[in-house]
Amino acid sequence: MKWMRRLRLINWHYFYDETLEFGRQTLIAGRNSAGKSTIIDALQVLLVANQRQIRFNSAAHDEARRSLISYLRGKTGGEERKYLREGDFTSYIVAEFYDQQKRENFVVGVVMDVYGDDTIDDEYFILSGVELAHLDFWSPAERWKNREEFHRYCQNLPGRHIFERSKTGYQKALLNRLGQVSERFFPVFVKALSFKPIQNVRDFVYQYILDEKELQLDLLRQNFEIHERYQAELEALEERREQLEAICRQFDTFARLRDTVAIQEYVIRGLKHTREVELREHLEEEICFLTAEVERLGRELDLARAKQLEAGQKAREAYQKWQSHQARQREQELKEGLARVDKDLREQERLLAILRQTLEREKALLAGLQEMEADEYWQWQPGERERLGRALELLSGLVPAGDADWLPGEDTVAAVRDTGLFLAGLHSRCARAVGRLEDRLALLQQEKTELEGQIRDLENKKRPYPPHVLNLKRLLEERLNRRSPVWIFCEEMDLKDETWRDAVEGYLYTQRFDLLVEPRVFAEALAIYEREKGKHQIEGVGLVDTEKEQKYLGTAQEGSLAEEMVTGNPVIQAHIDHLLGRVMKARDEQDLRRYRTAITRTCMSYHNLVARQLEKHRYAVPYIGARAIARQLEIKRRELAETKEQIDMLQGRREKLTAWLERLADKKSLYAGISEQLDLPARIRRLEEERAALAAELERLDLGEVERLKEEYYYWERRGKELLDEVTEISGLKKSRENELNQKQTELHLQETRVQEAQAFWQSWREQYPVELLPRAEERWREAAGQELPVASKLINWENSQKGNTTRREQEFQRLRDLRHEYNLRYTYNADPGAPDNEAYRPLLAEIATVDIPRYREKLAEALKQSEEEFKSHFIFKLREAIEAARRDFNELNYALKNFPFHEDRYHFEIKPSERYRRFYDVIMDPGVMEQGSLFELPEDDRTAVLHELFEKLIRGEAGELEEFTDYRNYLDFDIVVTSGEHRYSFSQVLREKSGGETQTPFYVAILASFNHLYDTGKTVRLVVFDEAFNKMDEERIQTSLRLIKRMNLQLIAAVPDEKMQHMAPEVDTTLLVHRNGFHCFVDMISRQEVLAGDEVPTGDGQPAGPGDTDGGRAGGHKEAGYGGTGGEDSGDAGDDADDAGNDGPPLNDAASLSRPAGGEDGHRGQAGGSGGEDSGRPRRGGVRNGRDGQRPASAVPVQDSLFADQ
Repeated sequence: MKWMRRLRLINWHYFYDETLEFGRQTLIAGRNSAGKSTIIDALQVLLVANQRQIRFNSAAHDEARRSLISYLRGKTGGEERKYLREGDFTSYIVAEFYDQQKRENFVVGVVMDVYGDDTIDDEYFILSGVELAHLDFWSPAERWKNREEFHRYCQNLPGRHIFERSKTGYQKALLNRLGQVSERFFPVFVKALSFKPIQNVRDFVYQYILDEKELQLDLLRQNFEIHERYQAELEALEERREQLEAICRQFDTFARLRDTVAIQEYVIRGLKHTREVELREHLEEEICFLTAEVERLGRELDLARAKQLEAGQKAREAYQKWQSHQARQREQELKEGLARVDKDLREQERLLAILRQTLEREKALLAGLQEMEADEYWQWQPGERERLGRALELLSGLVPAGDADWLPGEDTVAAVRDTGLFLAGLHSRCARAVGRLEDRLALLQQEKTELEGQIRDLENKKRPYPPHVLNLKRLLEERLNRRSPVWIFCEEMDLKDETWRDAVEGYLYTQRFDLLVEPRVFAEALAIYEREKGKHQIEGVGLVDTEKEQKYLGTAQEGSLAEEMVTGNPVIQAHIDHLLGRVMKARDEQDLRRYRTAITRTCMSYHNLVARQLEKHRYAVPYIGARAIARQLEIKRRELAETKEQIDMLQGRREKLTAWLERLADKKSLYAGISEQLDLPARIRRLEEERAALAAELERLDLGEVERLKEEYYYWERRGKELLDEVTEISGLKKSRENELNQKQTELHLQETRVQEAQAFWQSWREQYPVELLPRAEERWREAAGQELPVASKLINWENSQKGNTTRREQEFQRLRDLRHEYNLRYTYNADPGAPDNEAYRPLLAEIATVDIPRYREKLAEALKQSEEEFKSHFIFKLREAIEAARRDFNELNYALKNFPFHEDRYHFEIKPSERYRRFYDVIMDPGVMEQGSLFELPEDDRTAVLHELFEKLIRGEAGELEEFTDYRNYLDFDIVVTSGEHRYSFSQVLREKSGGETQTPFYVAILASFNHLYDTGKTVRLVVFDEAFNKMDEERIQTSLRLIKRMNLQLIAAVPDEKMQHMAPEVDTTLLVHRNGFHCFVDMISRQEVLAGDEVPTGDGQPAGPGDTDGGRAGGHKEAGYGGTGGEDSGDAGDDADDAGNDGPPLNDAASLSRPAGGEDGHRGQAGGSGGEDSGRPRRGGVRNGRDGQRPASAVPVQDSLFADQ
């Protein structure tokens, strides 16, 4: 047999590192939420593995919300700290078993690497010949070994070891290592964890006691199918013959049309060749005509070109006479002079218009500039506005309209130039003003951005601390690795009275940002500060010596400023008492003098006889307490509104100055240009006089002879163009004819190719079609060639006829394909329905004629006989054998329950024929059926009818009927018979009427019977695990159940309610108490002497469970018996059972004598596991044990090394 001895939990929920010891019967007790179910769920992960089968905390309710990741991370349920373990870490669940047969230990476990994104990398392992105490899970890197490190470590251990990443592979290996246990172990193990009343005895038997046994019907069905197949083939032969004959007839029809279409194809190809020959002859005739036409047009083109050259020569002579005439030359000079003067006159008038527009625009600018107001960015110099007025008067008097004789004086020109210089100076000053405005706006925009960022931080509850404070806080949090919070002083307290806020804020000032840590880590934090102060810009931050400051806690004087502060943190309170505990609150400035150190609400301070008003900037921005953020938000929002208002005002002013800057640009050059154009009226007057003189001379000039010469020139010019058009026309026509000739020659070349291709295509028919068709094809060609019709008409007629025959051929071929396809589908024949020949089907028709019908009939008879023999020899026999085996199994279970009462009740499993299937049952169990002859030769009676019906259901039934009639359990009815005194009743009839204890008892009886059946050999594990066990039973039923477990030689691990512990502890050999201190769980063992010493049993909170039994002897009267025995003179049955059980294992050692000194299994590594001490008979319960990182890495539970060892 195999027994579980120990279980070690590392980083499992609130268990940091705990080792539990198990006996043959082990109780796990403790308060609610102490962690009992956490241990049970760890066993599920270890022994079931598949999370789809596991039900965490199953005793709580059906939809318990615990999950594997919540166990691994240690979910706290809090808002600030949701999990105990963040980031990456490794967890272990490891159990040690003892194999009595092999006299060796082996370890079963799982290692789980958990990553920050909640992914889990797990691996299950089975280590042979290894004890849990000898395994080292701790890495030299001062952390738990991860999966890969542990795997490599185990590979160096002696023995045969199994590692599995697959849950299915691990389950198979585990069942094998636990003694070839059935796969039913997993559902039975999970369902046993919590009480569920038996709602249906049959369902319970199916799930927990009787396995499904598969009865093979393949051979039976195969033989009968052979019989039916032979008969069906015999009947199908005639149908196949008829179908094949139809296929052959249809092929002959298709073949006739196919040949007709092929002969027509020969004639059509010949006609196409004839058509191409005729087209070639036609092209040769067109080429002869075009050649003659090109030669004629060439002669006409030469004559037209000669005439055009003559006309051109006469036009040039006339043009020379016309252009060289003296009157013509003077006319040309006068017209050119008029054109020049007109151009200059238009340009000067345009410039004058522009000048007048410019003067108007500049006058408007000067008038507007006079109205511009001064401010801090623009100031008028003395006399500047008066000078603008004089400049405006100057511009108004320039270039008067209608006065063509106006000329400016030298003083006027100089004044205009000076005005340009004056305005250029104003432009430079305006540019400097805009630059100052831009700089101011940039600063305001930066302030606005900073204020918006501070407001966002405050809205997100993020206070704007100095960077060096946050740098040091972040550094300490990283280096201390969560072993202590790092507090900012101002965040951890609040004010009772807001009227004292300014006084507290101003008095503390920069001390508000002091950092504090737990007193036990201050020295380490100070060392970190010293080492890193130069690297991280953290100078100037206050780090409070919280270790020494603890002496100030509670020392604040009455009436001091410390009374106005509130905090729930004793570390913060000590700092408040230290800094403010002697700063007294004064009513007014005169009241200050009563104290050595005091302050008023108005921030007047007094210290060492010196009064001093605190500067406002020290308390203007509040930081203390939750309301400080709201105050800061109010201040920053007000500052932001003021900044935005100032930006809007300055942006408006910048737009105005920028506009003036653009308008004043380039005034120096502009006014210099104006001064140079003031004589424009005089220039225009002189040009008008010059134009009048030129026009008068042109009017007096005689041009009669010039006009005659001009007309002569234009005549010959027109004649030359007419002749040029004629040359172009003839040349284009000649070119067109040449192109057409070239095209026809190209077409002729291509046509020669087409004629050859048509000839080759016609000849290729002889290769594509059977040679026997050629005589018929040539005969039809001669008929077509002799017809008195154009070739095109012949071709159309023959092609139309071929299309009709092709359509008919395709239709007939489709009918052939359909017949073949139908045949292929019906007879699963793998031939191509579209084959052009009939070679795949014609031989089949001949083959059918050779079929031997008498041989088919012999096969039919033989197949029927084999089906019948298989039905009788296999199915009926196997079904009867399974039913008889089920009866034997229940007899064994009932034998285990015999003479073992529960209170006044005895339980007995009843098995009998099913009423529904009784007629089938009677025939199956009738031994005479096997001795009769053929099933189909039996005399016609009820048995024969039933056998025929069953045979038909098995042969022809659907899947559901097959499962129904091949499951031997369906032929039986099951019940639990309860005998109470003289009364006997069926449990299935009253299961909804009984009390909690009465419904629990059959559940545990049945579950234990199921486990006893599951562990059917002496080589298996004997483990039974219950959660919240026996919670509705009375004392006597509990004790009877426990004794039944001992008698069945099962190993019990049960998590029990506190109130049941006093009744159960005396009946078991090991009791474990689960304690919880905050988010830390650990386990202690109660020695057997403590249980037997009195009737107060400690619970998980260290308190007695209440008054014990008044009849005494249950606890105190027990003796130290062998394994499983409860001792006592009046408990002979239990003592006998213990002696019987003792043959399979050693006696239970005294728990106190098995206790170890503090240090546990890993004591050599300093992993303290309990309080120890000279006066400690067992490990202490309660308190936080120190280990790695302040946890308790090793168990404080005594190791019972000899509990399962061989004697």
